Amino acid sequence: MTRCHAEPHHPDQGFAWTEPSPLDLLVQTPRLIVRPYELDDAPEVFAAVNASRDALLPWMPWAREQHRGLASTTEYVAKQINALARPFTADGIGMGVFEKDTGRFVGGTGFHDLRRDSASVEVGYWVRSDRQRRGYCTEAVAHWFSRLLTPQPDGGLGLNRVRVYCSGDNKPSARVPAKLGLTAELMQRQDYHVPHHGVTDRLGWGVLAGEWDTAEHRPRAAQ
Repeated sequence: MTRCHAEPHHPDQGFAWTEPSPLDLLVQTPRLIVRPYELDDAPEVFAAVNASRDALLPWMPWAREQHRGLASTTEYVAKQINALARPFTADGIGMGVFEKDTGRFVGGTGFHDLRRDSASVEVGYWVRSDRQRRGYCTEAVAHWFSRLLTPQPDGGLGLNRVRVYCSGDNKPSARVPAKLGLTAELMQRQDYHVPHHGVTDRLGWGVLAGEWDTAEHRPRAAQ
């Protein structure tokens, strides 16, 4: 099994992962486009969050305090655009998910909590209420994983590991890594406080580069 597509392992620095240059974050799936935000996206992003707020809460705490007006969403979009200059920080970067045939904004993904020593990131995701139950989230995240885990010489980010976490009470979010066939790695009892909901279990999944088929966008078949 391939250990990592990043820099050679070093006892003192781990994988010592470094970002590719130039950086290409555009991802196309059969039905969707995952891309960095543009300033003109702000009105549609605000409308999507506003219409989906009841479904996003309490699992997405940012939906409670942020995106309460177009100015707030414009500020968020501008922050993600500015982050393109240095996306590989603890905050990472948010990406928009859009329908190919209509260009309509349908949700978001991205990465955060970059760890250069283990060449790994955490991925989150959400889909607007009126576009749920179409498989959009699973499709977008599967192809996004492939970009993250593809070796840099082949146009990917060359990471070694992707992580996903959610509350044990957040059943819709938990279904996505299950559909993707990720390895369930974590179940910490009463370890995750969700504001305005309570203390819940924390669930976690992970996948390594050598376990993910970047051409088929799914885990490799067992040998």
